[in-house]
Parts: sequence; C-alpha cells; structure tokens
Amino acid sequence: MHEYTVSTGTCLWCRAAAIGSHHGCYHHDPDFAELRSERASKAAKAKGNAEIKQLKTQVRGLIEEIKAGGVDRNVGTAMLQGYRVLHALIELERRIKETDDLAAEIQSIKDQVEHDY
Repeated sequence: MHEYTVSTGTCLWCRAAAIGSHHGCYHHDPDFAELRSERASKAAKAKGNAEIKQLKTQVRGLIEEIKAGGVDRNVGTAMLQGYRVLHALIELERRIKETDDLAAEIQSIKDQVEHDY
C-alpha cells in the first residue's frame, strides 16, 4: 500500500500557508529553522541594547540632577558607582553569551567536519 502526500497549500502542523519544501509554514518547516534561530538571536541581542539605552538615559538624568544641585554630590557619586557595577555586569553577561555562541558554532563545525569525513 502506498502513501501519497497531498499538498493543500496549508501547513501540516497548523493552518498557516505552507511555504517550505516540507509542506510547513515559516514557524514549523525545518527549511526555516536556521533563519528562525538567527532572528531569535538578533532579538535577544536587541533586548540587551534596550537595557543599555535605559541605563544611559538614567545616568544622563542623574548627571543633570547633580549639576542642578538636586542630588548631593556624594550621593550622586555613589549612584554613579552603582551604574558602573551594572555596566560591568552587562558586559560580563555579553561576553559569556558571546563565548557560549562561539562554542556552539565551533561544536557545530566540528560535528559537520566529522560527519563529512
């Protein structure tokens, strides 16, 4: 007995339009797995950039308040030291993620080379 697949134009996993060679939509077809992963990675990086922008805005505001005399210089100095700690933690987090990403890429290349040879 033979099994025949019929292309109805919809994803095999949901009701979205099928666009991949495996009759799946963008979210389900294996053809798009790498693209989905790349886009998710970019989105995760953008989240970190938003955090940095927020901190920059807060630091600028604090500097203006110190200049205007609204915040005591000693308190302002302590707060700016706190922002330096946050900066160092954000940088550490970025380096760890970058290292993890590179390790995963290296492992992927190793696996591919072992598979090919």
